[in-house]
Amino acid sequence: MKLLPLGVGRIDMALWIVTEEEGTVDLPITSWLIDHPDGLVLFDTGMHPGLQHDVERLGRSTSFLTVDYHPGEEVSARLDGLGIRPADIDRVVISHLHFDHAGGCGQLPEARLVVNRAEWEAGQDQALIDGGVYHPIDYELGHEVEQVDDGHDVFGDGRLICVATPGHTAGHQALRVELESGPVVLTGDCIYFDRMLAEMRVPRFGFDADLQRESMRRLATMRDHGCRLLYGHDREQLDGLPDGGLA
Repeated sequence: MKLLPLGVGRIDMALWIVTEEEGTVDLPITSWLIDHPDGLVLFDTGMHPGLQHDVERLGRSTSFLTVDYHPGEEVSARLDGLGIRPADIDRVVISHLHFDHAGGCGQLPEARLVVNRAEWEAGQDQALIDGGVYHPIDYELGHEVEQVDDGHDVFGDGRLICVATPGHTAGHQALRVELESGPVVLTGDCIYFDRMLAEMRVPRFGFDADLQRESMRRLATMRDHGCRLLYGHDREQLDGLPDGGLA
């Protein structure tokens, strides 16, 4: 399983994680490449490459968010650096449809998108679209979309299991990956970094804070039963991973 770094988002600390601290926090944006016997899979796709030149497509989000994102950091370029064509990707498991997780879908036109059913429905909600929560230009692109529920087994062999973790969004999902070294869970934005789980803090702008904390506790239970948690935006954790990824 290989980590693909896809730029950085910069946001006010007090908004991102409820605190009285001042200043900004840099959040690494990533995708994970998983080599399954039945096909190559990505977990999330990062940002749309258009944001390297113009952030106006983010609408209202530009009032509190900046991005540090340059040519060569988009998901297609990262794959090319590994000798992988976009057409080689069989499936993309999307944690949720926010711009920094689903923005690269257009670079993978032949992949099947695996999205939680509630999330796909939320992504069609015009009020949420008008409010800048979702940007259909990132994911309404003609892909085959597989809408799934909690416990969905991506290939039917127990190696990749979708875990419903709603709260950050209505249909957020994590992904449990069975590696030779043991199981890991890619938490997405259910848990951004370790401190968030330790203090049970959630951002001010999520779908349902209580529901997110319930999902966080579910992931903590999985951790306590032997699953390693890989957080959605934890720079310290990501910097500590081996360059070659996890096996």
